Amino acid sequence: MDFNHGDRSEVLDWVAINSDVEERDNLLAWKMSNANPSQANISEWPLLPKVISRLEPLCLRKMTSFGDIAAEDDAVLNYFLKTPAVKEILDGKVLLVLGRKGSGKTALVRHFTEGQSGLNSRGLTLGQYPWKVHEQRADSSVNEVDAYVESWRYLIATQIAALLLAQPNIDLETEEAKSIAEFFTVNYGGLSPELGDILRPGKLMLSKASFEPQVMGSKLGSVTLERTNGDAGRELKALTDALLSAVESLGAQVGVEKIYLHFDELDRGLVVLDDARKNLLIGLIVAAREVSRTTALNFVKCVPIVYLRTDLWEGLNFSDKNKISQGKTLNLEWDSSSLSDLINERIKAIIGSSSNWDTISSPSLMRGSQKKWAHILARTFLRPRDVISFLNIALKLAVKRDLDKDVPLILENRDIVGAREKYSSYLKQELKDEIIPHWQYWEDALKAFSELATQTFKIDQFRVEYEKRKSTGNLLSPDEAISKLYEFSVVGYERRSGYGGSSWVFQYTTPEAGWDNAATNLKVHVGLKEVAKLREERTPGANLEGGAEN
Repeated sequence: MDFNHGDRSEVLDWVAINSDVEERDNLLAWKMSNANPSQANISEWPLLPKVISRLEPLCLRKMTSFGDIAAEDDAVLNYFLKTPAVKEILDGKVLLVLGRKGSGKTALVRHFTEGQSGLNSRGLTLGQYPWKVHEQRADSSVNEVDAYVESWRYLIATQIAALLLAQPNIDLETEEAKSIAEFFTVNYGGLSPELGDILRPGKLMLSKASFEPQVMGSKLGSVTLERTNGDAGRELKALTDALLSAVESLGAQVGVEKIYLHFDELDRGLVVLDDARKNLLIGLIVAAREVSRTTALNFVKCVPIVYLRTDLWEGLNFSDKNKISQGKTLNLEWDSSSLSDLINERIKAIIGSSSNWDTISSPSLMRGSQKKWAHILARTFLRPRDVISFLNIALKLAVKRDLDKDVPLILENRDIVGAREKYSSYLKQELKDEIIPHWQYWEDALKAFSELATQTFKIDQFRVEYEKRKSTGNLLSPDEAISKLYEFSVVGYERRSGYGGSSWVFQYTTPEAGWDNAATNLKVHVGLKEVAKLREERTPGANLEGGAEN
């Protein structure tokens, strides 16, 4: 085992930090026996081969991937099992789950819909949902914000009913089961209608064999869903109430006390967050709350949960928004500790229970005495997808240089530095997906940053370069552009403290701070440094908090 060939210093540092108590005592005794202990080279330590032999199975070599960067990754899924989030949702305390793209929303949905035997739960993925069809089902008798509440209540009721009909102990000969089955068969051609077909018919047919709800004392023979029908909302409400009443009886018959519906991927394919889509999202949230409230005291409790990107939620405005935010919302927030736990779970699952971050990476510091973990996190928005993406890129670089199988493979500084450029491109694409629905010309600002060339800059400098590069259809002023980019943590601002120091404020680390219109010193998030071709230039007196780096 030749440690005199090439730079093995990081591997030797790794050996020293991962040695057990007995090995460290032996190393210390060996150093002290040396004529010049401070100059003793660990590469000459007699016990080194034995220690490396013990540690080698714990190193990076078995690691094929840190996981899929998508939120569906098993590492995220397994991590959530140890958090209060799962119990809060199961207890019916949560109506809305918020998080940035990549924060783990879909992983939670998977847990409830795939990993829970005996749980009556259904995931409703709206990635291919016919939003344009639903847009035509507005209730013209109410204001625009409430226009889609009844259509969503109806959709929720149909999904609950379909889930009950699929129960293995269902008796399809009961009156309630027959009514639901007849209604589904006549209007949808089967007992399990597709989510995208629920609101597609222009008219829903009713009969004595299915349901005959009444409106103002008159039985309904059908419900017209077209926007031109001024009574559509009242009629659909009556039908939904009849469905939920049948669900209550049917659930009691089969012993189902709780049904969970998980609405996910509401942002898939979203290009513009226009008023129609905003009202549709508001309608879903309000409808979910109403169904949850009205069934809370029933034998069958219906628990719809909406999983939504934080930026989309912040773009909605309706009367009860604050009540929902304060009382029925779960925010998926991550920090260094929870992300470390997540990655360690993944490492243990692949390499073994004795392995962790310390056994797969060298303890050698990055430039400026920064630990590798801190260096990586500074480039993320503190969400699993970012960390996993960065580590997968670094892993590929480490594997590529793995030529000497006698030397343990670990993540070294060169792998971390080498991963930054490709990761920076990934982060830009992630931001593009988030920002485009709100502002399609955001790259005008990126071009201005590239021209400024430094990570930190003055607002006046940005105003000049941004105006030079504004696209024809771009209506945002320089100050509006910076404020919008702050919302997505593309930029942060310098905040002075009362003690003569300062720190960098980014929305993702300090959401309560808000944007400061008087800010003059600004900073581009370090994760975009490579893709925007920026160099570091620290503002005098500013520390390294909030998206900064060494």
